[in-house]
Amino acid sequence: MGTPALAVPALEMLRDEHEIVLVVTQPDKPAGRSSQPVASPINQYALQHGLDVAQPERARDEDFIARLQATSPDAIAVVAFGQILPRAILDLPPCGCINLHYSLLPRWRGAAPVQHALLAGDTITGVTTQHMAEKLDAGDIILQRAIEIEPDETTGDLWQRLTPIGAEVLRDTMRLAQAGQAPRTPQSEDGITLAPSLKKSDGLLDWNAPAPDVVNRVRATNPWPGACCNFRGAILKIWRALVETTEAAPPAGQAASYPPGHVVPSPTGEVWVAAADGVVRLLEVQAEGRPRLPAADWARGARLQPGQPLSGN
Repeated sequence: MGTPALAVPALEMLRDEHEIVLVVTQPDKPAGRSSQPVASPINQYALQHGLDVAQPERARDEDFIARLQATSPDAIAVVAFGQILPRAILDLPPCGCINLHYSLLPRWRGAAPVQHALLAGDTITGVTTQHMAEKLDAGDIILQRAIEIEPDETTGDLWQRLTPIGAEVLRDTMRLAQAGQAPRTPQSEDGITLAPSLKKSDGLLDWNAPAPDVVNRVRATNPWPGACCNFRGAILKIWRALVETTEAAPPAGQAASYPPGHVVPSPTGEVWVAAADGVVRLLEVQAEGRPRLPAADWARGARLQPGQPLSGN
């Protein structure tokens, strides 16, 4: 059971070792300017490989549960499916319903664990497999694997690293489940944090925040919804940025000279913007209706001058 592209490697790896009796994914959703229904990445993979597919509007629908019961699955693997499973499904397979989650639970329960880890400035994350419970991401832990987050990684970068790791951990978990040896480690009640889905408004930059927070928002919202601010009445997307730490950068105490959101003079021709505490160096930007560019190239074309504002939240 899964929907987005990040679930495909897990399905592919499980298919190498097990008989996949049914693939369950979300109904096709309208996409693009034409708003034509588009199959999910999991659905596309399943159809390409001749696997049976179910697309219930609601996992609680009696007809879908009856179809699932008819397949008599030994186990159900769930990777970013997008719906809450009822008790009738959780109790169905003898080896259990097992979920792959992209955080070190109990930290970051919810739909956007990678994004929230970056927003919070976490330096470590990982993947968890768990016995599913009716409460969101609260099931007993089976396996976990941790990795360090690189300082410049975006959500897209981190997903790319975590996805194959998650597939391997799920494969190992299903081997344990098949042998009846999957451990159960209850989650701690300490350290629980929530990771709800991002909204488009989460990309709006607040230059009144400290420079590390601004940069973390840029990282977390790449590729969606994209961090943005306003320049000369148009949207400017900020795709990559870092906290300026060179000696040439003005100290935080000079914020009165360079109010948050205003361009700071750079002796090296880089694009510096003042935050509430420190300076942000823009690395890659995209003007409205234009392609992405190195920030220095955009600045030359825009004739960017010190003191000009990049307004945000």
